[in-house]
Amino acid sequence: MPAFNWIQEVDGSGLDMFAGLGTDAQGNTYIAGSTLSANFPVKSAAQNHSASPGKYDVFVTKLDTAGNIVYSTYYGGSADDIATAIAVDAAGNVYVTGTTQSPDFPTTPGTYAPAPPAPQPPVATFTTQAAGFLFKLNPDGSVGYATYFSAISSQVQPNAIAVDSAGSVYLTGVTYGGVPTTPGAYQTTCACVPVEAGFFLIGVTDGFLTRFDPAASKLIYSTYLGESYGAGNALAVAPDGSAYVGSPTGIYRFDATGSSLLASTGPVVDVLAMALRPDGALYVAGGTWGSSNQFQFQPTAGAFQTNPGTEPALPAQGVAGQLGIELMDAQLQNVLAASYFGGRYGEWLKVLALDASGNLYLGGATPPRSLPTRTPLVEGFGPSSGTGFVGELSGDLSTLLFSSYFGDNEYFGVTGLAIGSNGSIALGGATGTGNIWVNGVQPAAPPALRIDAVENAASQLDDPISGGETIVVRGAGFGGDAQLSIGGVAEPTISIAPEAITATVPANLPTGPAVVQVQSGGAASNSVLLAAATASPGLFSADGSGMGQGYILNQDGTLNSPSNPAAPGDKITMYATGVGPVSFTNGYAVTEFPVSVYIDGFYCDGVAAVMGAAGGFPGAVYQLTVYVPNPATLAASNPYLQNFTFPPLVGIVLNVDGAASQDGLAISIAP
Repeated sequence: MPAFNWIQEVDGSGLDMFAGLGTDAQGNTYIAGSTLSANFPVKSAAQNHSASPGKYDVFVTKLDTAGNIVYSTYYGGSADDIATAIAVDAAGNVYVTGTTQSPDFPTTPGTYAPAPPAPQPPVATFTTQAAGFLFKLNPDGSVGYATYFSAISSQVQPNAIAVDSAGSVYLTGVTYGGVPTTPGAYQTTCACVPVEAGFFLIGVTDGFLTRFDPAASKLIYSTYLGESYGAGNALAVAPDGSAYVGSPTGIYRFDATGSSLLASTGPVVDVLAMALRPDGALYVAGGTWGSSNQFQFQPTAGAFQTNPGTEPALPAQGVAGQLGIELMDAQLQNVLAASYFGGRYGEWLKVLALDASGNLYLGGATPPRSLPTRTPLVEGFGPSSGTGFVGELSGDLSTLLFSSYFGDNEYFGVTGLAIGSNGSIALGGATGTGNIWVNGVQPAAPPALRIDAVENAASQLDDPISGGETIVVRGAGFGGDAQLSIGGVAEPTISIAPEAITATVPANLPTGPAVVQVQSGGAASNSVLLAAATASPGLFSADGSGMGQGYILNQDGTLNSPSNPAAPGDKITMYATGVGPVSFTNGYAVTEFPVSVYIDGFYCDGVAAVMGAAGGFPGAVYQLTVYVPNPATLAASNPYLQNFTFPPLVGIVLNVDGAASQDGLAISIAP
């Protein structure tokens, strides 16, 4: 089963940012980022102290196969130095790029020195002048070379870096101008002429691709992409020296001299990460949404996820975008496989990696309540703004092999991921408060007996669990003798099927971390660490999916539907679980924590609640009756509602003790 090999926190007392990580052939892990900490850990350092207290410096840290620090160093000048990307070769040489405002960024003799850029047209005032930089550390942490990539007066940000087998470094990124170009390059003019918008000039970006020689003494080539609103967001280098660049405007393959475009294709996704297979096929991944719906992503038959799986669009509720992963041939002409990846609330992607078996790993951040998981180590602890995730798919994108949340109860994103020498994965990122965490994880094939998710029986979301809630434990291999334990205590079950166990969470479950596990046939499943909360409400839907039309009874007791809507001012009854502790007074259910209901954002006056078996739903169901708000009666105090009528299908949300039920659940209302 998947397991943590090690967990390491590497940071100081100030705000630290994470740029990425890599591994060498021996399984060591290298991380890089930027730090405001005056006490960032140093060991065998090339630069022992911050060169600019109160300013950002770059840091690079090497960890051994047990997560122990081998070396750790500052690197930078007297102004802000921000690392944006890292590459590591098999021997353990580390290559770091980013931006600097330091006129004294430490460089080494004999390296490339950029000339001041030609004057650029004025751009929007929100752009910042900064130089690109590149430096190399040897396996022992000593400086191999260091140089500016562009002049301080330029507006250049490298976003991705790669190194080939000869040690030649490739950079791509985004610019408003000022990238040094070379004679004979594919495009020597920036497509970043500002656009007038009233009294303002709006900056227009272009992407670039640059290749250094192995000593960083000169540019082998440097070219713009030549695409307005372009940006080099992802990079992959083929054995023949050709390079792929991923941009919102498309995917481009340049020859080894940077003088010609070998292949290109339009924007199938908003490319954020790429990975190149040994046979030359290219994985690209990123968002499938855009302001102009310009991305033409299409999943292929047999893919792991052939539809976005996001919630239906309802008034006053946002609609999440979804990640797309596409495998293309080396000529960018044919799609070999394509799959969506994600849950109902959308994911953000940062990195892709391939293991020796050809399986594809992806990492990023996600709202912690609907990620497709497989033998997870952790359920989502983080805030709604996001927590980290790592997923593993088969090379043909047909099968989810492993997927788990990563992080604690604060924001966290996985922004670095690499494969170790023994097939382990190293992953890392920073929390919202600037703490950097790095994990070593040993993946494994999905076992016959396993837990894949623990979900609210109504919402079908893997939210925190709460006392008295009806949950569904999804997985595989559950025999008739399956025994579920929560927090180490065996719990009775409502029903057992080979892929699902339905049970009620004990009413006295304490809040905080809890471990869920299943034993069956003499074997034990993976242990899943999840959060227990005071309340975690979910509303039942009419079709059992947790989305779409809610299971709601109208005032006459009939089921609410588009053909049988409720009227404003009517009483309706909704069905829920996860409302927290409940007591009873004269047969009515009274929750320990305040309950509120909103329809299309309008507060609903309550009537009463009962609790018990209902509707064929499992466990004891909380049945709450409220009034549908009537805009006509509200118009006296709010004239904006004078002629307001509800749309025919609007969202309904239940709140208990600050926790909300799922978006995407609807009630039908008559005009």
